Amino acid sequence: MPRDLFPNRSGEEERASNDPERQLPERSIGSEEAKDDHDTTFYPPRENNPRKSDAIKRAQRSETLHPYVTTLSLADVESCVSLEDATFPEHERCSREKFIYRFTKCGEMTLGLFATAGPNSPLSSAPTAAYAHPPDSKAPGKKGVLLAHVVATKCNDKTVSDESMDFPPEWRKGVSESDRRGHQEHGRTIALHSLAVIPAYQRIGLGKTIMRSFIQRMETSGVADRIALLAHNHLVAFYESFGFVNRGESAAQFGGGGWNDMVYEFTNISPGY
Repeated sequence: MPRDLFPNRSGEEERASNDPERQLPERSIGSEEAKDDHDTTFYPPRENNPRKSDAIKRAQRSETLHPYVTTLSLADVESCVSLEDATFPEHERCSREKFIYRFTKCGEMTLGLFATAGPNSPLSSAPTAAYAHPPDSKAPGKKGVLLAHVVATKCNDKTVSDESMDFPPEWRKGVSESDRRGHQEHGRTIALHSLAVIPAYQRIGLGKTIMRSFIQRMETSGVADRIALLAHNHLVAFYESFGFVNRGESAAQFGGGGWNDMVYEFTNISPGY
């Protein structure tokens, strides 16, 4: 089973963070840190929190989550659609066709956080569980349930635009090189469109875990110079905690507008693959 969790913030930084988990364009977040810098097992926090759902409490009582991250594929489309349906208002969701487009054109710019679940696991009640598939053919009775995902494309601009949030409707038939909509293969900016966590499993650190994994993967790959995204005012501090810089009000009108342009510039760019 793949393991790729990189919790690496200091205790002081962790104690200082208390960010909300509210929605932004096709994205949602977690809030707390995984337990140990070198331990890939995720330990849900034990403190009392009235905001936690019954599913979280059941998971804490019955099992320790063992999340793993891996690149998404077309086999995960229905899970991703279900995740966004459960997380975002309709006008901010990524459509099924857009997921298919992004996974086909730039699947390497996606990441899913899964946890293995048996038939009696609390995870079996997650909205994505119905579309889960076994991560290991040797254990068909267990399935990898999608709990969070990150989905991105590349663009030519240094910030996210409405064109980069879009995609060419006739992309299967071919796209003109002058079409600015959707993925731009030679762009040097990664446009992060979606950071989503199942609502019942928010506020236990999954959003931060997958975000750090994604940043590390993209920075070491050398495929771009930066990551850009859109964020509402209440999420600016959350993204600043990763090193993103607020570039001010965005011109993008996706989902009704009202976003800030956030940019994370890579400092250690490796040769691309």
